[in-house]
This record gives sequence, structure tokens and C-alpha cells, in this order.
Amino acid sequence: MLNLPERLYHFTEAKHGLDDLRNRRLKIAQFNNLNDPFELRSVDLSDPTNKLAFDLWIMEIAPRFGLLCFSQNWKAIPQWSHYAERHRGVCLGFDVSGAPDMFGSVCYEPRRKKFPDKLDAKFMWDLLRTKYTAWESENEWRVFLELNDPVWSDVAGRDLYFADFGPELVLREVLLGAESKVETSEVRDAIRGYADADTVQITRVRLSPSKFQLER
Repeated sequence: MLNLPERLYHFTEAKHGLDDLRNRRLKIAQFNNLNDPFELRSVDLSDPTNKLAFDLWIMEIAPRFGLLCFSQNWKAIPQWSHYAERHRGVCLGFDVSGAPDMFGSVCYEPRRKKFPDKLDAKFMWDLLRTKYTAWESENEWRVFLELNDPVWSDVAGRDLYFADFGPELVLREVLLGAESKVETSEVRDAIRGYADADTVQITRVRLSPSKFQLER
């Protein structure tokens, strides 16, 4: 059985983070909107026949699944830079639980996988959990979800999906970036009425005065 870390962290922009807190939910990422061009393509596609079969397979499965992206490490400076508005955003800490097959600790590989004998569910899960080693500083964990009914569509007409806070996604921390202008009072207002609001720790992150690291 997969051993989940004690806590997982989700980095986001300040506006989106406050919206997440007010609405008690996280946006589910879809594979066609992720920032890694090799997402779901960590397999050798040198053979044109294999590539055609693979592309058709991906066209079938990719629209069916989405994911919530977390990191084990809130101190990761690149995470704040890339996903939290260059340290002006926020990081939300959750206690996460659920069925073991919902979760994936990302495996970072230096080479693309050999093309399989069969494109099946097992290989799909391998692809969902595999990224190139250049991303390994993210210490990423993923929660995989099947996409059901979209909540609404954005201005570009893309369907948007969300996962609600609840027993399997319990908010425990809100960390404000070192350059964040968000006030603690704004966070308190956003989580007012949340069942676990009294136990949510709100912390401002700062640059260490003596080391290349972040601290509370």
C-alpha cells in the first residue's frame, strides 16, 4: 500500500488561492493544459506505427482523467517561482486521504520508456506517474480523478472541473509567499465558516537571512 506523506502542498497564484479558499475546492488540471510537453509521452515513439497507435490511444484516455498536483516540500524555491506567482502567491497545505490507486508519487526518469507490448491500464498508470528528471526538484505527488460533469466553461469554452474540500482533502495550512501582499485577515475571511477553520495555520514565508532557503 502506498505510504502518503503526512502533508501535501499545492502552489498557486494569490487570486486563485483565495478563490479556492472561498469556494472550498481546487481546480482539477487536465493533461492538455499542463506545462510539460512530454506529459503522457514518456515512451519511445521512434517507430511511426507505434506513434500512430499511441496517439490514438492518448486521444481516447487523456480527456477522461485529470489530476491535482501537490509537492511534498513547501520550501522548494522553484515551486514558488513557477506556480505561485514568483513568490507573490500562496501555498495550501492539505491532509489527503483516499483510495491508494488515486495517488501517484511521480517517478523521475532520465530516459523514455520502451514501447510496451500492450497499451493497457497498467501502462497508462505508469505514464501518469512518470516525468523527466529535469522536474525532480518538484517532489510531486498526484491525485488522479476521472472527469465527470464540468462545473462551468471558461471564456475560451474549455470545461473546468473542481475537487471539493472534504474528508479526503482537509485544509491545514495557508502559507503566504515571501513577496505576497495577501493579508492574514483576507485568508481568515476566505475560510470563515469552513469546518476546520479554527485549526488552519496561516504563516508568512520569508527569505532566510543567512542561507539560500525559505523559512516560516
